[in-house]
Amino acid sequence: YNKNGLAFYVFRKSQGVWELAFGVLADDIKEACIDALILRFDTDVPELFYHHGKRQVVEVRAKKYSLWHIYLNNAYVGSIQYDTFTKQFNYHLDDNCLLTDDHVQKYIVLIQRGELKWIKDDIR
Repeated sequence: YNKNGLAFYVFRKSQGVWELAFGVLADDIKEACIDALILRFDTDVPELFYHHGKRQVVEVRAKKYSLWHIYLNNAYVGSIQYDTFTKQFNYHLDDNCLLTDDHVQKYIVLIQRGELKWIKDDIR
């Protein structure tokens, strides 16, 4: 605490991982702050959730040719593709993935709304 009774905490992102760099917080408060930072500043992260007490961060990364790769804690788990001829989205998820079809449908809606990046540079 400083002389005004205020406490300061510094969070930083190092090698893709958010951490408390300065200050002391209870673990649950620290994790809640990190969750909020991920959702606010990691633009390719449409959601995060907890499974068996472990944070699961979903990233939907735009690639060329109307393709997105889906990662769960930096591990590839599937993809979404937009077919320019049929104007339909198709996707696949790896077997035994924690994500469901409902999750992917939600990400497709976010792409359609422009809330997730779409690299529209198809020259085919």
